[in-house]
Amino acid sequence: MVPHLTPPATPPTRTIHYACPHLPNACLASLARTSPPEAAAARLVHTLRQEESSVLSLTADERFIYSGSQGMDIYASVGQTYAFTHGLATRSHGIRPSTNPLSRATMVIFLIGGLDSTTLSPLYTIIPHGESGDIFSLAYVHTPTQQRLIFGCQNTSLQWVDLSPSVLRPTSCHLGVGDISPTGSVYGSLNSNSAADHGALGLSSPGPQTPLSSSTPPKHKFFDSFPQPAGRPVTLQRPSTAVLTTASNLSFQRPSTPIAAPKIKKSTNCEGTGAVGATDKNEDEPRILSIPSENVIHSAHYGYIYCMALVRDKHSDQVRLVTGSGDEETKLWELPPHHNPTLQHTFSHDSPVPSDPAAEETDEDIGGAVLALAVRDGTIFAGGQAGRVAVWDVETLTLVRVLVAAEGVDVLSLSVLGQDLYACTADGYVHCWSSTFQHTAVYHAHSGMILSSIAIASSGVLVTGAGDNSVKIWEVGGPRGRKRRNSKNLWPSEPVDDIHDEDVLGLVYEGELEAEGADDPSNALIYALSKFVAIPSVSSAREDCKQAAVWLKKCFSQLGADSCLVSSVANVNPLVLATFRGRPPAPGAQRRPRILYYGHYDVISAPPLGWTSDPFKLSGHNGALYGRGVSDDKGPTLAIAFAASSLLSRRMLDADVVMLVEGEEEAGSAGFKELFESVKDRVGEIDCILVSNSFWIDDVTPCVTYGLRGVVHSSIEISSERPDVHSGVEGGAIVEPMIDMVKILATLASGSNVLIPSFYDKVRPQPEEERILYKKIAEVTRTTPASIASKWSEPSLSIHSLNVSGPGNATVIPSSVKAKVSIRIVPDQDTDEIAASLVTHVKDAFAGLQSPNVLNVQVDRTADWWLGELDDEYFRALEDAVRDEWQAEPLRIREGGSIPSVPFLEKALGCHALHLPMGQSSDQAHLQNERISVNNLRKGQAVIERFLVSLGKRESS
Repeated sequence: MVPHLTPPATPPTRTIHYACPHLPNACLASLARTSPPEAAAARLVHTLRQEESSVLSLTADERFIYSGSQGMDIYASVGQTYAFTHGLATRSHGIRPSTNPLSRATMVIFLIGGLDSTTLSPLYTIIPHGESGDIFSLAYVHTPTQQRLIFGCQNTSLQWVDLSPSVLRPTSCHLGVGDISPTGSVYGSLNSNSAADHGALGLSSPGPQTPLSSSTPPKHKFFDSFPQPAGRPVTLQRPSTAVLTTASNLSFQRPSTPIAAPKIKKSTNCEGTGAVGATDKNEDEPRILSIPSENVIHSAHYGYIYCMALVRDKHSDQVRLVTGSGDEETKLWELPPHHNPTLQHTFSHDSPVPSDPAAEETDEDIGGAVLALAVRDGTIFAGGQAGRVAVWDVETLTLVRVLVAAEGVDVLSLSVLGQDLYACTADGYVHCWSSTFQHTAVYHAHSGMILSSIAIASSGVLVTGAGDNSVKIWEVGGPRGRKRRNSKNLWPSEPVDDIHDEDVLGLVYEGELEAEGADDPSNALIYALSKFVAIPSVSSAREDCKQAAVWLKKCFSQLGADSCLVSSVANVNPLVLATFRGRPPAPGAQRRPRILYYGHYDVISAPPLGWTSDPFKLSGHNGALYGRGVSDDKGPTLAIAFAASSLLSRRMLDADVVMLVEGEEEAGSAGFKELFESVKDRVGEIDCILVSNSFWIDDVTPCVTYGLRGVVHSSIEISSERPDVHSGVEGGAIVEPMIDMVKILATLASGSNVLIPSFYDKVRPQPEEERILYKKIAEVTRTTPASIASKWSEPSLSIHSLNVSGPGNATVIPSSVKAKVSIRIVPDQDTDEIAASLVTHVKDAFAGLQSPNVLNVQVDRTADWWLGELDDEYFRALEDAVRDEWQAEPLRIREGGSIPSVPFLEKALGCHALHLPMGQSSDQAHLQNERISVNNLRKGQAVIERFLVSLGKRESS
């Protein structure tokens, strides 16, 4: 990795989970990563410092950069020379000392109709309605149909004032500041009693008005109350106004002697009495505008409205407002001209079903106050607590992604420059993401909290202001100026397709994945897989499986899914449930398809003996990735999640994709049925089930799996009442349990023929179509149709192990012997009948021995067989997707193995299952050096994308 210019002592994204200190990399935020190269991040152009005053807000025009300070002043610097020319004091305009002085209840509006940028003199002072508290956010709407200022308040209200020239200054007459209308502009008056008592302007009919005799705004009973000595009355008079002063050199200086406050212009009426002409000497004095009750939306949120932004339609003049609040919600508002905003949609991350106590939230959730907003091309970025940036799509009203800037560090400001997003955090860092959500830069910008930022597109500059009393100007340029690493020719022994920008999620950086050939910085899928593999989630390792489930839940959330953990069954690893929501169907159209993906995150143990690399550290060699679980089933699970996320980010997901990933599959799916039943309502109505947990017939021919055998696992134990004895002492004098066991096992099979009575009675005859298919497959695999049938469509019995009591020495007769036996079943054998027949047969055979020993036979677990529907429209759609992506006709194959949950889900959901194998026959699943081809992994994702897109087209047609 390219070294940082000024690296932090500890990367801000590095955290180690207390529950798994041995997994420092795995326990980072799921798709968090070490910092990208700072050398390519930004160049500091200039630093401007204020005197003991944090920078709370920033804005700019073509001439000046303006900063709002904690010291109740606004400073202006010339944009070309960075010299500070003015300090604008605002004390008499209701900006009181507080933690956020420039957000107080009465505000001075600058730049956008409130400040004459040529003279830097204030034009309007706007008084909110009622007890608004702090004003945290502003947005100015300027379209052919409306010009208004909207602001969000501490009391959870939205308020607005019409600043249209025709309203503020009618052509028929010149109005004074007292002429305030019910829309906050004209035809109203200042009533001394109501204004003083309620902090708002009284309303009256047109006519002569009572002029405002003082520049002092009405007293606020809370914010104007300061601690006083006992018996001393509270002063009602606020400090005087200071309008303009100058600063020297390159530092913000507090004005030493404020200029006297200007006199407020007297009110006039529309009959010409006291009319003020354009040349009136008081023309430059500020007007006081008041917000009437009609221009207020009370309880617009259930928390402080911290931020807002405008969403502009590229094809029309329509503008919408988006607001963020401490209530953890982001809201989208329509802005009808001259009317209050109307709520269009509320963006909120779905929480687990309240009735499901097993649904667990983790620290990855995007809940928490929304502290910053930015908009880019119909995409809303909502930054908030815990370092998260939620990415919402305006068109589909769906969550596209969750970006992680830093664990546990608030995102306080967001800016968009070109197609790049800049997030400023409370630890003084700036993070940058490209249009494809590639985390391209991070740098330590300030020693204090970065409280504000703006992007100046014309000069490619990012300006940041912070609690260290400084404003910094950074040259960041546009996305075209950033150098990108070429991702071609990464695999000398097995070239893979380049990834185009529109397909890149971009969360990987050079050097992060220490594996030959696996350092493509544009491939987030490989990076995510490296972190997933690093968690040794062997089924029996409860804590590691819990960490794997938490990581996967976080990963799904960051990719744009609603996700949670479910762990309602004791001593069973958690279930991960996530939903990627597609675009809403067109009005009058059918509901969008809903697909359930079933997979697992648990793995078989991986003793290091025989591995050429660490099984829990992803490594690459000759175009393949090695590690436990890469093929079974972590790699395919991530590929499907990334496919759904990619379509979601491109507004092409026309189906819901529900991810159901368990942690007990390798141990027989213990507890899965109970876990599923607890979330069945949330899973919803499903159209088809998708599985990817098997392999091709060879290494070159793409396949689609349409059948699995079932299985009955059993244990047979024979024991005596004697302890272990020496064969030289007791041999020949006792009935040995081992000899009984051998005789019993010999009655189960003869060669490949199972001897259990009526075992073959219900086996489905092989159809002619399958015979033809097996001949074709035999040519590909260079085997015989009979050998293929024996593995796929014929039942079998296997003896897996014999375990004995005692040391197992050659001279010891064990007192007990235990055998593991399994039976693979096929259509149309009944699982329960076969299990019962096995138990009965063993007991009858043992009874025939007339042995004094004791028999114990039990069925450990079972799984039903599964056979797909080849004529199903979803099966044909999957075949078409494989054919189009691989440019080859896929083979229809069956598997000799079993997946217990697939037939169960078919019955529980009343729909068919599909099985897409991504791995090759040489993937070594469950063995040493498990691997998956990078090409297969990427194309597996592409196949799923094609499949999901085709479902949307089928529904629309």
